[in-house]
Parts: sequence; structure tokens; C-alpha cells
Amino acid sequence: MAASLAMVPSQDRGKFEPGPASSYTRRQSGEGITVGVEVFRGRDKIKQAFPKADLEKFGIVPVLVVIANDNDQVVHLDRLEVELITSDRQQIKPTPAEEVLLPPRVQRPELTPRPSPIPGIGRGNRSGRRPNEEAEVVEREFVAPVVSARSSTHGFFYFRLGKGPDRLTGAKLYLGGMRNAQTGREILYFEIPLDR
Repeated sequence: MAASLAMVPSQDRGKFEPGPASSYTRRQSGEGITVGVEVFRGRDKIKQAFPKADLEKFGIVPVLVVIANDNDQVVHLDRLEVELITSDRQQIKPTPAEEVLLPPRVQRPELTPRPSPIPGIGRGNRSGRRPNEEAEVVEREFVAPVVSARSSTHGFFYFRLGKGPDRLTGAKLYLGGMRNAQTGREILYFEIPLDR
């Protein structure tokens, strides 16, 4: 059974720490690796891990991934492939942390920016992002290149699903490309249902 609060504030650094991979309801194990997953949806749930950033406003669903390596060898994650696969088989790649707080991309013709009519006045921060919000999102992104032997690593992947119909019903999180550092052999992929 998953912990009611998957991430707990650390007293030392004000950061959040997840539970062990085996504690999550959404998890899968194979070849000495356990992957635990938790979807953060809804304002209250998202605020548990992101008290400063309003990810829901940008149509972002953060997905916490905890990878535990119970083997005696290091596991390489530098070729990790992650996709959210919807029930109609659409494959959605994670949004990089530095793009999370930007509005969705819209194809626009390239225009030459006009200078401000008032000398010395720039256009300022037009994205509306605040540095503290962006730092929080970047800090919690999953970026680990390896999982050491007998240890675990964690972080968030950010999926821009918009504000329309629920696209998580019947969806799965696919993780592939993990490799045994000693042999170079690829570990079996994981496909974890997100709506159970």
C-alpha cells in the first residue's frame, strides 16, 4: 500500500524525500530492480511536493519515479527512455523541467522584436515565471545517470496533459533503456499502469 504522503519534508534541508520503491501501489519489479510510481494530480496533492509552483495552471502532471537497485552492480540510466502511454496508445514524452512553467508551444511566425518606445526600458520577464518556482521544478526533476548497487534514486517526470478530458484513465508509464554497468546488457523494460 502506498504511503498517504509519498514525500515527507526533510527537517535538514527543506527537501522532500519519497518512501521506498516497494511502498507504492503502482510499482513493478524485475531483475533486482523495483520501480515505484506516484501520480501527483489536483492542486492539494501537487502542493505536497511543489508548494511554490502552480503546475496545474500549466496543464502539467508530475509523476514521481523511485528506482531501487537491489543488485550488487551499478545500473546505468543515461539511456533511460520514459513515456506516458495513454489508453489510445498516444506516446507522450516528458517535458524538460526548464520548459514546465512556459505556456505550451504554439507555432508562430518569426517576428523581429520591436524595441521599446521608451529608451532604457526592456520588456522584462514575459513568461511570468518566478525564479523560486522554476528552481523548485528543476531541483525535483529526475536526472540520475546511475543507480548505485543496493541503493535507490528518485525524481519527477513532468507530462503536459492539458486541462481537458482525463488522459490518465488506462494510461501506463513506460521506462526502458536501463543497463547493467558491468555487462552493458539492457534490463527488461517496465510498464506500470497509472490508474490502479
